[in-house]
Amino acid sequence: MKVLLRIRGDVNRYPGGDYVQLLRTRETLEGLGFECLVSPGIEPMTEGVDIVHLFNTTRIHETWLQYQEARKRGVPVVLTPIWHSMEEMRRFYAAHYGIPIFPVWSYMALKEAYYARRSGLPVFAQATLRYRELQREMVRGVDMVVPNSRAELEIMCRELGVQPRAARVTPPIFDAPLPAGKGTKVRQDVVCAARIEPRKNQLSIIRAFKSLGETGHRLLLFGSMSGVHRGYEEAVRRELKDGWVEYRGEVAPEALAATYAEARGAILASYFETCGFSALEAMTCGAGVCISDTPYTREFYNGHAVFCNPFSIASIREGISAILAAPPLDHNGFLHAFSRETVLRDTREVYECLTN
Repeated sequence: MKVLLRIRGDVNRYPGGDYVQLLRTRETLEGLGFECLVSPGIEPMTEGVDIVHLFNTTRIHETWLQYQEARKRGVPVVLTPIWHSMEEMRRFYAAHYGIPIFPVWSYMALKEAYYARRSGLPVFAQATLRYRELQREMVRGVDMVVPNSRAELEIMCRELGVQPRAARVTPPIFDAPLPAGKGTKVRQDVVCAARIEPRKNQLSIIRAFKSLGETGHRLLLFGSMSGVHRGYEEAVRRELKDGWVEYRGEVAPEALAATYAEARGAILASYFETCGFSALEAMTCGAGVCISDTPYTREFYNGHAVFCNPFSIASIREGISAILAAPPLDHNGFLHAFSRETVLRDTREVYECLTN
């Protein structure tokens, strides 16, 4: 079986969680013996494809065009929505811009035109004029929706006011072993791995960490600085201090895993997230986790992570203190839900539904 994985065209320049999910999906499908092709952007579909798998409903511009092409060719479509709660996004933008009643749907619709121009694409006006309606039509029209959590599915359906024709919650694979020779040192550092931008909340994390005073621990920041948020990136750089708060840039997954294997904990205090992939990656390497308290993260991590309020530096500080005080944890039981065996079984059932 040949599966075409499709995603936004600027994914190499601006990688994010949607690309991580695509790569994990490809890994899963190849483990099942499927042939996988990755096709970013809106180039014509490859011939002879059995299933098209789309990623990202927030960036609807290209996803909608990819969906329409698959429908015209009569190819079954699977959708990984990566639905960020619009209410959580509204809270963030209201605080960020100082506008209490923030028009989040209109704002996200206007950003579609911006993203298209940034990527050098012809502007598909409907992606702005009918942003929410295109999301509704796609969620209703695909053959299968595969969110990572029940909360993601429920919130998406409630905020769009639609029900998909079929849906199956399918977690990502996260069963990578510790890097060879790592994980033997005394765990000291706290790691924050995320693209450097306002919604990832690094400034609050740094300030919360600094407010603890000299603890003998370091806060290590990993992630790209794309230049899109120059003012924020410069503010983060001004807060750095050698031996206390350090920025390590964007590194390969293997290098990040090696750091997690020697870290005391990981902190992900984003203003909105889906499942928080970097937190799961940290857990596979034995690090404790402090993560933002949302319906999505509660479903994933309840009982296995410390939760914090991303709008409160005091709450973030308490969360960091908690993971620094706790002994290294064994997350193997929790991570069983993301084991290769479990995810391969669930994914096989999804694709069998579409091809039988």
